[in-house]
Amino acid sequence: MTDPNNLREQARKCRLRFKTAIDDELIEQLRIWSVELADKADTVERHAAESEGPSYRSRPNSARV
Repeated sequence: MTDPNNLREQARKCRLRFKTAIDDELIEQLRIWSVELADKADTVERHAAESEGPSYRSRPNSARV
């Protein structure tokens, strides 16, 4: 699985570079990559959280004795 922190770091680097780039096409591409990488990091974190789930299952109140 991809490390979301690594993806966020790559997105940050793209943002830094598009702020200093002078070529319009390069600026746009770096901006797109920064958004895509940040979105990918969010997706990876969301899937990791969903797959972990709670470490225990609670019973409904009606099931308690």
